[in-house]
Amino acid sequence: MNIEHILNGNLFKVWSKFVSASVIGVILNTIYTMVDGIFVGQGTGEAGLAGVNLAWPAVTVILGIGLLFGSGASSLISICLGSHDKERAERLLGTVLKSLLIIGVGLMILGPLFANPIIKFLGATEETFGYTKDYFIVIYLMAIPYLLANALNPLVRADGNPHLSMLMVGAGAIGNIILDWLFVIELGMGTLGAALATGAGVIFSTIIGLWYFLSGKSHVKFHKKYFKIDKKLLKDIFKIGFVSFMIQISIGVVILVQNVILYQYGNTADIAIFCVTGYVISLYTQLCVGMSQGMQPLIGCHYGANQIKRMHKLLQITLIASVMTSIVALLALIFYGEYFIRLYGIAENLLDLAYNRTITFCLGIPFIGIVYTMGAYYQALNRNIEANIVSIGRSFVLQILFSLTLPIFMGVEGVFYAQPFSDIGSIFILIGVMLYCHMKAKNKKVA
Repeated sequence: MNIEHILNGNLFKVWSKFVSASVIGVILNTIYTMVDGIFVGQGTGEAGLAGVNLAWPAVTVILGIGLLFGSGASSLISICLGSHDKERAERLLGTVLKSLLIIGVGLMILGPLFANPIIKFLGATEETFGYTKDYFIVIYLMAIPYLLANALNPLVRADGNPHLSMLMVGAGAIGNIILDWLFVIELGMGTLGAALATGAGVIFSTIIGLWYFLSGKSHVKFHKKYFKIDKKLLKDIFKIGFVSFMIQISIGVVILVQNVILYQYGNTADIAIFCVTGYVISLYTQLCVGMSQGMQPLIGCHYGANQIKRMHKLLQITLIASVMTSIVALLALIFYGEYFIRLYGIAENLLDLAYNRTITFCLGIPFIGIVYTMGAYYQALNRNIEANIVSIGRSFVLQILFSLTLPIFMGVEGVFYAQPFSDIGSIFILIGVMLYCHMKAKNKKVA
């Protein structure tokens, strides 16, 4: 990593290098998740799609833990590199790797052991139980590479190598797509095949990330003497990474709540349509995630080097880019969304309903990018309270609130309206946080 270039080079070129690589990486990641859905829909129909959707809340636990360590440590490492504290960065790396190996072993044992009660709790019916269990068990048996893949990706980016971070995701995506076709379509393995393909993909990503740090190619080196859990660093990682963990967990909780409500007011077809809307909106939300993740190490590095004006310019560029992207994405969905939905094997008589619900579900996307960017900004500065309020306020509080209340008045349609209501409402939470921060800074100057 050339710290001097990051801190003093052309600002837009530096931003473009990190953000473009991050965006391409998350798009590839999203594409292979969506391809899972396409192949499952084509290979098993609506019941298989519903089964994957029912299993997803449990999968978010693994994703959340991986991102907790990855995002928490990467923010700290970026600040360390900006302030030239390399030793602390290397101790952070060792703590992350040791912690995730221990947690991964635990998940690999506990997941399959308690699979049946967990799957029943997730709401699987006789029609979807087998599909849900197949997907769940394979993902949990792959817990160690799944955790490492999600943690190593932001760590590689924080080390100043966004292109390798992109390559990690790309290798996983290509492997997953090829194996999805083989396992699900050619061999007819259903959701079991989709989970195996996903597991293989994360193994490819993990191998690349581990090779980078273990081979000595990285700026932040792996040392055996630091391969231990430093309790103080672990506490710091948890403080910063907790917001990423809660975002993923809240996604799982929201999906769980919405699945229950969908079955209460609708049927398997409604869950299948809901699953498709989730795949569609994830393409845009991951664009926002890519921009915010690409920005995050730059914010941390500039903050560590006390280059505040340049840091604020990076934030402004990211906000403008996210808003412009959202407008294009929404227009593309309105004009071409029906063609996209057809790929998921939704029955012909449900296509119009699926299209209308998808448009409704995605109406709030112009606001999502702003919220994601500001959440990542506060997280990069180690301002954990603000980051948690902004990010969790939308993904947990508002989505669950609207998911529980709107169906009382609107029936099953209320679940689909809950998303735009929470996206729009999150802007008011953000404005409140920004006003609070402004008043706090103003009072501090006066004092």
